[in-house]
Amino acid sequence: MKVLLLNPPTREGKAFIREGRCTQESGVWTTLWPPISLATVGAMLERDGHDVSAMDAGALGYPRQKLIEDIGANPPNAVIWSTGTPSIADDLALAGEIRAAAPSVRNAVFGTHVTALDETCLESSPGLDAIFRNEPEQTASEWVARLDDESWENVAGLSYRRGDTIHRNPPRAFLSDLDALPDPAWHLFDLDLYRLPLKGTRFLMVTPHRGCPYPCSYCTAQTFYGAKLRRRSVARVRDEIRKNAEVHGVRELFFWSDTFTIDKRYVLELCEAIEPLGVTWASNSRVDTIDDELARAMRRAGCWMLSFGIESGDQALLDAVGKGAAVEQAETAVLTAKSAGLKVAGHFVLGLPGETRESLDKTLALARRLPLDFEQFYCAVPFPGSRLYAEAADKGWIRASEFTEYRQDEAILELPGLTRQEVMEYRQRAYRSFYSRPRVALGALSLLSPRNLGQVKTSLKRFLGWTA
Repeated sequence: MKVLLLNPPTREGKAFIREGRCTQESGVWTTLWPPISLATVGAMLERDGHDVSAMDAGALGYPRQKLIEDIGANPPNAVIWSTGTPSIADDLALAGEIRAAAPSVRNAVFGTHVTALDETCLESSPGLDAIFRNEPEQTASEWVARLDDESWENVAGLSYRRGDTIHRNPPRAFLSDLDALPDPAWHLFDLDLYRLPLKGTRFLMVTPHRGCPYPCSYCTAQTFYGAKLRRRSVARVRDEIRKNAEVHGVRELFFWSDTFTIDKRYVLELCEAIEPLGVTWASNSRVDTIDDELARAMRRAGCWMLSFGIESGDQALLDAVGKGAAVEQAETAVLTAKSAGLKVAGHFVLGLPGETRESLDKTLALARRLPLDFEQFYCAVPFPGSRLYAEAADKGWIRASEFTEYRQDEAILELPGLTRQEVMEYRQRAYRSFYSRPRVALGALSLLSPRNLGQVKTSLKRFLGWTA
């Protein structure tokens, strides 16, 4: 079978990250992630013997109409693409555009949004044939293998259209042996498109494990990868990293996992295994899964930055959303990472249920006193696939008519006693308070690549209100 994989273009030509729990426009610091789910699906299909091509159309700036014309001129058997909540209208409309240009092509999508709202998405998009719910690799493999006779009724995890009827097959168990997955097929993509924020060097993503046992109400991680932690073997991860360096010439990495440091023993073993490879990398962590031994081992193995999901400075709010961590642990974690020589980024979410002006003040005070190198302030968004979506819909908090408004830089929840405008004002105040400090600005500039200067300046002007 001839299969085209897409990170699709929007009608406006925006570059989007559509990767599991992260669905957003390319980041504030100009980060555009390599599409690791598409690359892994591609590797699976190539291993199955299919003819696979891929395009990150948004990253390339590839015009949507030109893409449709290309498909019409040389139709594959199937097109598979990733989706995201803010871009879902365009993502689903693409199926109809492809169907009009190439009626024989079968279209399928995956992502957290279409997993959570699969039947609605199929009903609203007549050109769409199938949805791969949850993690997509095995479902994609079985679906493509059955394209000839369309015997899709036994493909677990598949929702699909048969005539005017929508079918929803039983769920697929999450893959228990991650070592059975092939390494991502990065040769299908132009790797020069993916550069680290600030530094400007090429980077790739590596997945050491999948699954998150923490029930944070605002997160869709469990929708994509489930609640049970599933590890790849250290040897397989090490070999993939070596391949990235030797075959693709990439020695900068981002460990893509819901919580990289969740299993201390595993991470210590991994750090020991990759230290001789001479790679540099960044990862994420919870504030309650890091200690001095682990931080120093990570630094020796090439880690240069660690990101913490701190979320709020108000303990009652953290408890209410199921974070399961303490404010005091955030302070300890940041100091531990800094002491080990790591750059540290802190991520905060403003406007969660239970938020008040007083809790926002606590969050801004915490962000101000922590010795962080970078800070991100997001608005709470009730993404489909999260518990927050159901709660917000039930309580009438959502003030957005279209999913295009479900962006983390825009407050769409109207909470009791707290307006959206107030959340936005606190967000801008937070950015101004942090990035106007000389220490922070100089630290960021010390890593800055000249190629990113203009984009970073645009972001700073937006958040700080600069006019220069």
